Amino acid sequence: MGVFDSLHIGYSGLSASQTAINTTSHNIANANTEGYSKQSVTQRVNAPIHNLPGDVGAGTHIATITRAHDEFVYGRLKSSSAQVAYSEYMEKTLQEISNYTTDLEDLGIAKDLQDFFAAWSDVAHNAGDESQKIVLLQSMDSLAQNMNESSSKLADLQDRLNEEFKIGINEVNRIASEIVELNSGINKVENSNSANANDLRDQRDQLELELAKLLNIQVSKGHEVTEFGVDPNMTDQGTDYNINIGGFNIVDGTTFHPLRADDNLNTTQLNAVYYRDQNHQNVDMTGFIRGGELGAILDLRGDKVDSTGRATNSKIQDYMDDMNTFAKTLIHSVNNLYASSAQEGLQTDSFGEFNSDHNLINFDGVKEGSFDLKVYDELGNAVATRTITIDETTTLDDIVANINQDSDDNGDNDGTNDLDDLFVANITTGNVLSINARTNTNYTIAIEDNGTNFAGATGINKLFEGDSADTIRVATNLQNNPANIASHQAPIDGNSDLANKMVELQYANVMFESPDGTTTEQGLEAYYRYSSSRIASDAHQATINKDASAVLHNAINTEFKSVSGVDMDEELVNLMKYQTAYQANAKIISTVDQMIDTLLGMR
Repeated sequence: MGVFDSLHIGYSGLSASQTAINTTSHNIANANTEGYSKQSVTQRVNAPIHNLPGDVGAGTHIATITRAHDEFVYGRLKSSSAQVAYSEYMEKTLQEISNYTTDLEDLGIAKDLQDFFAAWSDVAHNAGDESQKIVLLQSMDSLAQNMNESSSKLADLQDRLNEEFKIGINEVNRIASEIVELNSGINKVENSNSANANDLRDQRDQLELELAKLLNIQVSKGHEVTEFGVDPNMTDQGTDYNINIGGFNIVDGTTFHPLRADDNLNTTQLNAVYYRDQNHQNVDMTGFIRGGELGAILDLRGDKVDSTGRATNSKIQDYMDDMNTFAKTLIHSVNNLYASSAQEGLQTDSFGEFNSDHNLINFDGVKEGSFDLKVYDELGNAVATRTITIDETTTLDDIVANINQDSDDNGDNDGTNDLDDLFVANITTGNVLSINARTNTNYTIAIEDNGTNFAGATGINKLFEGDSADTIRVATNLQNNPANIASHQAPIDGNSDLANKMVELQYANVMFESPDGTTTEQGLEAYYRYSSSRIASDAHQATINKDASAVLHNAINTEFKSVSGVDMDEELVNLMKYQTAYQANAKIISTVDQMIDTLLGMR
């Protein structure tokens, strides 16, 4: 072994120290770079020269430069990131919805409802005062408009989330395509010279975290086999890689399978997500998306639309259902009671495609029971009353026949003063039930219900029109004519029987039936308070969930940074260590240089 071997040994140490200093400098420079994992050098002894009296060392070399990475902790970080993104999105959206229905001191639907009944109370005390009816009309209009506005805001929010869902799917495609490009770069680096593409892997990890914030993903990676076997927790080495969403692989190594968000491939207005399988068929995978912002959007917006046009598995749809149930019950209850005000004739809304020979209890809102048709003379005396019963077999044709049936309603054996003698019922064009006077008389007619909700469901003598929060409005014939609002049942000047019953309605329990068929019996205001408090409760729970997930995420993030983050104190110590080694190896080289000069001088 000669002096030049010693020079090579010194150079190997100098080169190793230089590489270690470069790596340390790289760590310090990227100490504040998001997603950067600290890197470290692994130094190995060069193969010695076997000689007598023993092996002679041949210096050193840098075997690998690896990043500090714990795949198990990183997996937990991805999972917690998805949960934080989900809970933050839920909280933000539910707080927005809560603001739609929050009743301030002098504003809100609950206040409008109170004003509505207070106006009826004033009418009851001053039945002849037309100014009180103007106030009543204003309260009705305010109540209807506020319900329209709240319903419209929820519908607009659902549409907005639908668009955000489509944008989110496009973002998933963008991130996945970038990961595929990084995979190509990683493979090129690591397959060609067995190096570690540390910075590229860091970039890929950052993209995985971004993807995890959008939805739950399962990532499968190859692992490096060491002399101790496979260590799946402490490394993600290897080039095998795929990303799976609910059983659908969108990334296979360097192959990308884009997702498609579209509302044209289904029969609804909601954007669904489609995956193109190996048979080139579009598979709806919307129901497999969970977690992250997109999972929150689906839970709020709904995953699909059923045959009735309602979004399924949707919080917003649940809130809209509650509001529509409230509006519909309010409309039916008020109209059903208002129909007891005597009019010159009665007329329902169109029954549409509901044929006159169909069972009436299958018509939306109509129930089994009975109602009384009352006829009043010009003095307000009830001169004829006929009870109409609705059971499970009663049809609209039966109602017409019962009204027109020759019957002695008064039991006076007078065949000229009964209901059928004074009024006639028929089904007119447009499938409308009309009850009109037989001759031009001063008789009037009204309906007093005993549980059927017939007048409210069919729109006889309406105070409100519509059947939902979105469509409720003041009846057309009353909108510009508050004087037409009746406060009486019997047509007597100063009679306020109807107004008093309207006031009592605010304290009465009524039956609410949700679209799913569930029923509950409670007061109008109580039901609305329950619905709005449910939204507020959900928003509050979302805040609790967000705070809890944030605490867990921060703990995991701290653990992850303790493994992969750059410790500046540690790096400065390393810098001094490698600098000392560099200087020592430089001294070896200068010493060998002097030795060479001595040898050359001996000639």
